[in-house]
Amino acid sequence: MSTSDVVAVVAITVVAMLSGVLVAVLVALTRTLRDLRQTVAVLRDETVTLLDEAYEAVRGAAIEVDRVERLVTSAEKIDGAQQRAYKTLASPAVKAMAFGTGVSRAAKRLRDGESPTPALTRTKHRRRRVS
Repeated sequence: MSTSDVVAVVAITVVAMLSGVLVAVLVALTRTLRDLRQTVAVLRDETVTLLDEAYEAVRGAAIEVDRVERLVTSAEKIDGAQQRAYKTLASPAVKAMAFGTGVSRAAKRLRDGESPTPALTRTKHRRRRVS
């Protein structure tokens, strides 16, 4: 065998080994791509399901927020009406209660035989002039 024959055999061996490595890499890459496709399909199915559930949850939350907003608005209206009623009725009610209390005290004094007007309890002290 000559040198060119040895170089040709070595070159063919190197090319065969590189071809074998390339085939092994391509087979591994094919398996990985197949697994990746399966994973993407499962992920897509789960994601669609989760997105549907999230959409329903957000829709339900929006409905609840609207309901709570209506309740708060109603409560504010009721509170405003209560405050207006209190301002409107409080002063006359207090005056009516004070008048009723005064009338009942006067009636009690009349029944007891006292004067309806209270006696003055203050006495005036005068200084005597010393001459």
